[in-house]
Amino acid sequence: MKVKAKIGVLVMALLEDDYNKTAHMRPAATAAAQEIADLLSAYGDVVHAGLVEEEHQAAEAARMFNAEDVDIIVAMELAYTKGVVPARCFIDTTAPVLVWNAQRISRLGEDDGFDVVMLNSGMAGMPELTAVLLRTGRDFTMVTSRLEDPAGQRKVADTIAAAAVRRRLRTARIALVGHPFEGMTDLMFDGLSLRQDIGPVVWPLEPEKISVRFGEIPQAEVDATVATERAKYTVEMAPELFERSVRMALALESVVKERGFDAFTAFDQVWLTDPRVGIIPSYGTGRLCELGIAASPEGDVNCAVAQLIMQELAGQATTVENYVIDFENNAVMFSHDGHGNPALATPGAAKVKHSIYYQGVHGFGAGFEFAYQPGPVTNLALVTMGENQWRFVISEGEFIPFPPRPISAPQTLFRHDSLPVDEWCNEWCQAGAPHHMAAAQGRWSDRLLVLAEMLGIEAVVV
Repeated sequence: MKVKAKIGVLVMALLEDDYNKTAHMRPAATAAAQEIADLLSAYGDVVHAGLVEEEHQAAEAARMFNAEDVDIIVAMELAYTKGVVPARCFIDTTAPVLVWNAQRISRLGEDDGFDVVMLNSGMAGMPELTAVLLRTGRDFTMVTSRLEDPAGQRKVADTIAAAAVRRRLRTARIALVGHPFEGMTDLMFDGLSLRQDIGPVVWPLEPEKISVRFGEIPQAEVDATVATERAKYTVEMAPELFERSVRMALALESVVKERGFDAFTAFDQVWLTDPRVGIIPSYGTGRLCELGIAASPEGDVNCAVAQLIMQELAGQATTVENYVIDFENNAVMFSHDGHGNPALATPGAAKVKHSIYYQGVHGFGAGFEFAYQPGPVTNLALVTMGENQWRFVISEGEFIPFPPRPISAPQTLFRHDSLPVDEWCNEWCQAGAPHHMAAAQGRWSDRLLVLAEMLGIEAVVV
């Protein structure tokens, strides 16, 4: 479920003190502040402090923002404001700050008087406001634009959306069943560092919980789901194995929802030798993705978090890994055995087939086989660089049409927007990317870069 941002709105102007005598502008400035709050409400839930002129009002704004636990403070000056005013708010809060240096007019007209200047001269106070942030060690994002400029509003929207994802990460719980696949160094991570620097907490989920729930799912629920899925997908496997895979999927969904997990990853092979289950859960983890619970294979926590991020931005996301370089098409085949998000498949093309990779005591469990829908795509890898340093590795391109091969796996061809495939491979690897990554339809680099800045981590765009 995508989280809606809470936006603290701090609109300021110096109208009246011992020397300035422009209090007659207060109604117009108050209306302008409300107009800005109304505009920002398109991007989230607004907490509006009203027009802030003096330090005590900024202190009250800080108390309001803290009480509402806002995700971001959007600070704007209609006219010059003494630096002590925004300082009071910034010193008393910790939420990320977006400084929007916006004005209504594109220039001062020949006949415009001082009243027009008073509502369009925020630039006068910008150096003082940003110096306060810099001198107090407070990170911030800055956008300068006309108020109605679509490009400026898009940058504001990107920043607010990134703040909403940051909130999601701060409260996310990742289920880890078993352990990361043995020997895979790019799956190794420090859970406390992940909690401190990125946000999610990783919670061990015993395989026994799933195995027990597997036996508790009512047969009527299994039968109904089998019928629904057969109407939805082409099922090419033995009925008894498909039924077992459906039961496993329902067990996963039941436990994950019951325990309030936002994402899931498992050492998938942990149930192969369990006589109660005895199959691979690839079909079930794919269904989790479709239901909005980010799921990655092989105990890859970092990839589950990356997929959660992309899901928050795009609505649906999946896990892929590099397979085969296609030099003729200037592309790379992305896939993963049996696991993938069917919500992103080419419409009507998804099949459910038995695995050809992993045999359990009850045989080969179900997985998906389809081609991902062609179109623009963004890839994201969350990487540990050593000494608890984190990095986003980001790449944009497109999934191109690709007739699926009979390999019991979701699959696609990825072509970068500009790099030849050999250069993309080199740069992707040299950036430290792991062998799993998250992918989502659309262009999301701008928001990912802002999110990385908010998290205080590196970002590399390939």
